[in-house]
Amino acid sequence: MINFKRIKDIREDHDMSQKQMAEILGVNRSTYSLWELGVNVIPLRFLCAYADYFNVSIDYVLSLTNDKNMKIIYSGLDLKILGNNMKMVRNLNNLSQENVADILKVTQACIVRYEKGLVCISTSHLYSFCKEFNVSMSYICGKSNK
Repeated sequence: MINFKRIKDIREDHDMSQKQMAEILGVNRSTYSLWELGVNVIPLRFLCAYADYFNVSIDYVLSLTNDKNMKIIYSGLDLKILGNNMKMVRNLNNLSQENVADILKVTQACIVRYEKGLVCISTSHLYSFCKEFNVSMSYICGKSNK
Protein backbone atom coordinates (compact mmCIF):
# COMPACT_ATOMS: atom_id res chain seq x y z
CA MET A 1 0.00 0.00 0.00
CA ILE A 2 1.27 3.45 -0.92
CA ASN A 3 2.11 5.78 1.96
CA PHE A 4 0.92 9.32 1.18
CA LYS A 5 1.72 10.86 4.59
CA ARG A 6 4.78 12.73 3.31
CA ILE A 7 2.74 14.61 0.73
CA LYS A 8 1.14 16.54 3.58
CA ASP A 9 4.33 16.68 5.66
CA ILE A 10 6.43 18.15 2.84
CA ARG A 11 3.79 20.76 2.05
CA GLU A 12 3.44 21.76 5.70
CA ASP A 13 7.25 21.89 6.12
CA HIS A 14 7.18 24.60 3.45
CA ASP A 15 4.34 26.49 5.20
CA MET A 16 2.00 26.06 2.27
CA SER A 17 -1.75 25.61 2.32
CA GLN A 18 -3.57 22.91 0.39
CA LYS A 19 -5.06 25.68 -1.74
CA GLN A 20 -1.62 27.00 -2.67
CA MET A 21 -0.35 23.54 -3.56
CA ALA A 22 -3.48 22.77 -5.57
CA GLU A 23 -3.00 26.00 -7.54
CA ILE A 24 0.63 25.12 -8.28
CA LEU A 25 -0.43 21.68 -9.56
CA GLY A 26 -3.44 23.09 -11.42
CA VAL A 27 -6.11 21.08 -9.59
CA ASN A 28 -8.98 21.83 -7.22
CA ARG A 29 -8.16 22.03 -3.52
CA SER A 30 -10.60 19.18 -2.83
CA THR A 31 -8.82 16.98 -5.38
CA TYR A 32 -5.47 17.72 -3.77
CA SER A 33 -6.91 17.12 -0.30
CA LEU A 34 -8.06 13.62 -1.29
CA TRP A 35 -4.51 12.82 -2.47
CA GLU A 36 -3.07 13.91 0.88
CA LEU A 37 -5.59 11.80 2.73
CA GLY A 38 -4.81 8.80 0.54
CA VAL A 39 -8.46 8.52 -0.47
CA ASN A 40 -7.47 8.93 -4.13
CA VAL A 41 -4.12 8.04 -5.65
CA ILE A 42 -2.25 11.02 -7.03
CA PRO A 43 -1.75 10.57 -10.79
CA LEU A 44 1.87 10.07 -11.80
CA ARG A 45 2.18 13.33 -13.72
CA PHE A 46 1.03 15.30 -10.67
CA LEU A 47 3.28 13.25 -8.38
CA CYS A 48 6.24 14.11 -10.63
CA ALA A 49 5.27 17.80 -10.65
CA TYR A 50 4.96 17.75 -6.86
CA ALA A 51 8.39 16.13 -6.43
CA ASP A 52 9.91 18.56 -8.95
CA TYR A 53 8.43 21.56 -7.16
CA PHE A 54 10.01 20.57 -3.85
CA ASN A 55 13.16 19.20 -5.52
CA VAL A 56 12.84 15.78 -3.90
CA SER A 57 12.60 12.30 -5.35
CA ILE A 58 9.34 10.48 -5.96
CA ASP A 59 10.71 7.75 -3.69
CA TYR A 60 11.08 10.26 -0.85
CA VAL A 61 7.54 11.60 -1.37
CA LEU A 62 6.12 8.06 -1.16
CA SER A 63 8.33 7.09 1.83
CA LEU A 64 10.26 4.50 -0.19
CA THR A 65 13.45 6.20 1.01
CA ASN A 66 14.41 8.67 3.70
CA ASP A 67 17.02 10.25 1.44
CA LYS A 68 15.58 13.54 0.28
CA ASN A 69 18.83 14.68 -1.29
CA MET A 70 18.72 12.40 -4.33
CA LYS A 71 20.08 14.25 -7.34
CA ILE A 72 17.23 14.90 -9.75
CA ILE A 73 18.47 14.82 -13.35
CA TYR A 74 15.18 15.37 -15.18
CA SER A 75 12.09 17.41 -14.44
CA GLY A 76 8.67 16.47 -15.69
CA LEU A 77 7.53 13.10 -16.96
CA ASP A 78 8.59 11.64 -20.30
CA LEU A 79 6.48 8.58 -21.12
CA LYS A 80 9.10 7.29 -23.58
CA ILE A 81 11.80 7.28 -20.88
CA LEU A 82 9.38 5.69 -18.42
CA GLY A 83 8.43 2.99 -20.94
CA ASN A 84 12.02 2.28 -21.96
CA ASN A 85 13.07 1.92 -18.32
CA MET A 86 10.17 -0.44 -17.58
CA LYS A 87 11.13 -2.53 -20.60
CA MET A 88 14.79 -2.59 -19.50
CA VAL A 89 13.84 -3.84 -16.02
CA ARG A 90 11.54 -6.45 -17.53
CA ASN A 91 14.30 -7.67 -19.86
CA LEU A 92 16.90 -7.72 -17.07
CA ASN A 93 14.56 -10.04 -15.19
CA ASN A 94 14.05 -12.24 -18.29
CA LEU A 95 10.31 -11.71 -18.22
CA SER A 96 7.80 -11.38 -21.01
CA GLN A 97 5.25 -8.60 -21.24
CA GLU A 98 2.67 -11.22 -20.33
CA ASN A 99 4.60 -12.05 -17.12
CA VAL A 100 4.63 -8.39 -16.08
CA ALA A 101 0.96 -8.04 -17.00
CA ASP A 102 0.17 -10.95 -14.67
CA ILE A 103 2.17 -9.35 -11.85
CA LEU A 104 0.39 -6.00 -12.26
CA LYS A 105 -2.99 -7.60 -12.98
CA VAL A 106 -3.41 -5.75 -16.27
CA THR A 107 -3.55 -6.92 -19.86
CA GLN A 108 -0.49 -7.53 -21.99
CA ALA A 109 -1.77 -4.75 -24.26
CA CYS A 110 -1.42 -2.33 -21.33
CA ILE A 111 2.23 -3.31 -20.89
CA VAL A 112 2.82 -2.79 -24.62
CA ARG A 113 1.32 0.73 -24.40
CA TYR A 114 3.31 1.57 -21.24
CA GLU A 115 6.60 0.38 -22.77
CA LYS A 116 6.00 2.29 -26.01
CA GLY A 117 5.22 5.46 -24.06
CA LEU A 118 1.72 5.65 -25.51
CA VAL A 119 -0.11 5.85 -22.18
CA CYS A 120 0.93 6.66 -18.65
CA ILE A 121 0.96 3.83 -16.13
CA SER A 122 -1.04 4.54 -12.99
CA THR A 123 0.87 5.53 -9.87
CA SER A 124 -0.36 2.43 -8.04
CA HIS A 125 0.72 0.09 -10.86
CA LEU A 126 4.13 1.74 -11.12
CA TYR A 127 4.50 1.52 -7.35
CA SER A 128 3.74 -2.23 -7.52
CA PHE A 129 6.17 -2.64 -10.43
CA CYS A 130 8.96 -0.89 -8.52
CA LYS A 131 8.31 -2.84 -5.33
CA GLU A 132 8.25 -6.14 -7.26
CA PHE A 133 11.56 -5.46 -8.99
CA ASN A 134 13.17 -3.45 -6.19
CA VAL A 135 13.83 -0.38 -8.33
CA SER A 136 13.43 3.32 -7.65
CA MET A 137 10.32 5.05 -8.98
CA SER A 138 12.46 8.13 -9.60
CA TYR A 139 14.82 6.00 -11.69
CA ILE A 140 12.03 4.37 -13.69
CA CYS A 141 10.59 7.82 -14.39
CA GLY A 142 14.02 8.96 -15.61
CA LYS A 143 14.45 11.46 -12.80
CA SER A 144 17.58 9.93 -11.21
CA ASN A 145 20.48 7.63 -12.04
CA LYS A 146 19.89 5.32 -9.06
